[in-house]
Amino acid sequence: MNPAPMERLGFELHEFTRMGWTSDQASEVWSPRIRRIAAAWKKIEILAVVQEARSCALALVNEEDLVRRSSEWLSLGLVGCPLTMSSAPQGSPPNAQASIAGRPLRHRVAVGRPSEIQSFKSAFDQSDHRTIGQLLGYPTCCCASFERVWKDWRLTDSTWPMALATEGVEHGERSLTVAPFPASNILWRWLGVRIVPHLPCCFRCTETERLGSTLLQIGKAAGFNAEMGWLAEILRWPAEWSALHGIAEVKTPVLRVSARTDATSVKYVVRLKGTLYPTEGARGVRFPYSGVLS
Repeated sequence: MNPAPMERLGFELHEFTRMGWTSDQASEVWSPRIRRIAAAWKKIEILAVVQEARSCALALVNEEDLVRRSSEWLSLGLVGCPLTMSSAPQGSPPNAQASIAGRPLRHRVAVGRPSEIQSFKSAFDQSDHRTIGQLLGYPTCCCASFERVWKDWRLTDSTWPMALATEGVEHGERSLTVAPFPASNILWRWLGVRIVPHLPCCFRCTETERLGSTLLQIGKAAGFNAEMGWLAEILRWPAEWSALHGIAEVKTPVLRVSARTDATSVKYVVRLKGTLYPTEGARGVRFPYSGVLS
């Protein structure tokens, strides 16, 4: 087993997510759009199961909404099986189960047809990550990456190893620059903005791009044309992820997000080149505020 690709410290912070806008204009335009994208994505994950694009889905459901959501799934011919309960924020890694004071409890629920859910629960009880990934429709390469990152290396954030595994990555001193495929860009996941439900093996995963294309079409067919257009645009913007002392900071043209990551004594940086830049984006001389970098 290869050593984990980061020099880590021996502590972990609690799960958290904080964000701040680069301007009032950026907030006014993109805040409602991001909320609509996140709401649409929750429905698309389930519709993908209904349309047999994947066998099962995972849903995070607030405790008070569990009965209502279960009824919705049943009307679609699906059932839900609660797996864990936590208060971890959106975008947390799949193994996050810790309860945090002040946050509402949420159930992580497997959703699918009864026969598939039985298989999922059996795989979950046996910690069979490969079978779980297959039932969730994840690419085989990404399932293997999941086991390496979460199980073997016990990382809480896959961003750095994803960048290391990306073909054509530009190396700096503890910095990596990549030109990502849109579906493989998961730096917006803490806000519920993503095309695929999994953490890709790299930022240019062709199987992830294929799945993302399918899910985008499902979203458009369900009436989320505007949301899918905004989503496709956002994931083509430049973005920068950095990690230091257990805190990740994601800089984008319109906002910044801070969240928990693996604790390190030195700073690691991943830059995602962009092909689009929003009119409302901040301007500056430093990446990612210097405009399009392609």
